[in-house]
Amino acid sequence: MNKFKKRILNNGIPVYFVHDPAMKKVFVSYNIDYGTSGLWFKFNNEGKDYNVISGHAHYLEHLLGEHSKYGNMYHNFQLRMQNANAYTAQTVTSYHFAALLNFEKSLEELVHSIEEPVFNSDDVDASRHAIEEEASSYLDNTHAILEGMVERNLYSGFDLYDETYSPIGSRETTRLITTQSLYDCYNAFYTDDNKFFIIAGDIEEEKVMDLLNNIYSKITPHKSSLILPEVDYTGIRTKHAVLYRNVSAPIVALGVKIKKPDDMDTKLFYYVVSALQGHLLDSKSYNELNKKGIIDSIESCNVNMIDDYVDILQSFTTGDRDESCGRLLEILSKRDITPKEYELAQKDLISTEIRCMDDKYDYLEDFPESFDYTEEYCDADFYRSVDYNTFMEAIHKCDFSQYSIGEVKKLSRRKRGR
Repeated sequence: MNKFKKRILNNGIPVYFVHDPAMKKVFVSYNIDYGTSGLWFKFNNEGKDYNVISGHAHYLEHLLGEHSKYGNMYHNFQLRMQNANAYTAQTVTSYHFAALLNFEKSLEELVHSIEEPVFNSDDVDASRHAIEEEASSYLDNTHAILEGMVERNLYSGFDLYDETYSPIGSRETTRLITTQSLYDCYNAFYTDDNKFFIIAGDIEEEKVMDLLNNIYSKITPHKSSLILPEVDYTGIRTKHAVLYRNVSAPIVALGVKIKKPDDMDTKLFYYVVSALQGHLLDSKSYNELNKKGIIDSIESCNVNMIDDYVDILQSFTTGDRDESCGRLLEILSKRDITPKEYELAQKDLISTEIRCMDDKYDYLEDFPESFDYTEEYCDADFYRSVDYNTFMEAIHKCDFSQYSIGEVKKLSRRKRGR
């Protein structure tokens, strides 16, 4: 399948190219390794210590795109009939567009918008209302809050999430963010060593490299003096946390944190856990628990990679928290996957990858979040190469003993939301 070709600009910023003549548009994403995780709330930059609240990475995403030196960058792209957007994930902020024609002009505008921002207090205030509304909508998503709570339990590095467990904060925290605090975070994290491009399509690589090097030759380099505190991932924050919300039924989530064995390849590790997740949601396991009334429904299942750890997160409604979580942990710890079950899980992962490739633009849009474990455009070939014996040998090296449970309960008159 397609793989990235990595090139380095004169200022050290990597550019990952995918040359694909079948793509009608050119896709460009500009990515900064800075996201919503609590890992970046405490830092030292230029010899000064900072401690900021949640929401700064997400606020910067809005500010830089909507109030650039060119005005609203996304509107400008749309006037050129180009699809443009941005998002802030746990570990990355990504600005991206897809252009049928004249992508060079938009690429230049994108770079200058991010590299030469306008930190105007009126613009900051203009962005605030929309971000407050988005933060409130997030807090209405009970499953998202539940997953955030479990992740906070699993990773001590997330202790600085505000008490709502929202990675983008709340109305109250959004109102506390200032022009100066946004500039401080931009200055610390939007540095040249913290950025990378993804550019895909029927493009001439050398021309794009020359264009980018010419653009950056007129921009002052943004060097890093950032020092982040060391985070100890070995423990978990708490086994069980409860959040009281105005919900119709209690909801429980189980998160299991797994450390990558020292002698295991990162990509193999991620694949093994993903395949196990597929087995966990396999109809055999789920239907058995459902028929017995132990699990009502599984709403979501995620596999997230943080540093050398992966977490499997299940959220579901249940009548008995301890029994349902206990049974899911039992399924994990037994590791009793037959060759046939592995074959089904493997085929499911391969088909998912191939299905994603049917819409290359969406796939590329989401891909920056995966750069912490692979730099390949599609992993289907790798999935095919892992046989049952290799999988079982790897899965038996994994430890499933670290887990945490999050629970959202009905709000009563005696309880107040936290």
